[in-house]
Amino acid sequence: MSNQQEISMSSSISLNPVGFIRTGFSEVRQCPKSSRRNPDQCQLEISSPYADALLNITMASHLWVLYWLHHSDGTALIRRPRGDEAARGVFASRSPNRPNPIGLSAVELIRRDGNVLMVSGMDCVDGTPILDLKPYVPIEDHQPTAQIAWQP
Repeated sequence: MSNQQEISMSSSISLNPVGFIRTGFSEVRQCPKSSRRNPDQCQLEISSPYADALLNITMASHLWVLYWLHHSDGTALIRRPRGDEAARGVFASRSPNRPNPIGLSAVELIRRDGNVLMVSGMDCVDGTPILDLKPYVPIEDHQPTAQIAWQP
């Protein structure tokens, strides 16, 4: 391992939430298995210091939401899915319990009201910290040849 890699591996990273997600789910067990399975609307409340970062956000019909899965204990390395599926490492899964519990969802942007975004398609508990928002860019984000072995 090079010196640069050793420095990077031992460094800590500090992230500050830019807002919070309001879903109405008070417990992890209430959350849908994936964001695509939740057509209900919820709110992304962006903190006042970051409100200007929402300029022209409505130019995008969909957004990527990166968020911190604050109920995860961050210890799992192997995941055993429900049913007959084979065990996999968390890097080969969408499990919320992972070393750096960062969630990622593609959501539909319904409307903006000041610093609050109404979206459809979140799968996390109420009060989940938002790390970042990015526009979903179809020509860049769509991968027509993408496959995953556990889905036909």
